[in-house]
Amino acid sequence: MFAGWVRTGKTLLAYIPGQSDNRGRSVCRWYTNLINRATHFFSASGDECALLVFGYGGSWEEETADAFEDALPARPSGICPKNTAPVYRLWNNRIDSDHRYTTDVVIKNAMVAAGYTAESYGPDAVAMCAPSQSLHQV
Repeated sequence: MFAGWVRTGKTLLAYIPGQSDNRGRSVCRWYTNLINRATHFFSASGDECALLVFGYGGSWEEETADAFEDALPARPSGICPKNTAPVYRLWNNRIDSDHRYTTDVVIKNAMVAAGYTAESYGPDAVAMCAPSQSLHQV
């Protein structure tokens, strides 16, 4: 881990790659390779994943095109499909770029109040939609 990192104990659900029965989309995972930056970027949007390939001049490295699967919110509303929960992606707006992902709107709002930018779709800035419960629960 990097200096200053602290585990939150928070988690979000996702589908195993190739096992969402078309409920989710492949989520790309990218890592920045610039000095002073150590952040991962996740997206279920093919457009966002392609932007990292073509729009940033090699400053990001793709770790995988299918880290896990989650649904995309409706565009432009940001509304998640039934039985899914919003996943918020927040960015710290600094040269030492960092992203945080949460399903907790209280955490999202606190981070925005601390200067983070909520990225993505709709007025609530929903990046992805995670399953609201485990597929293995009975």
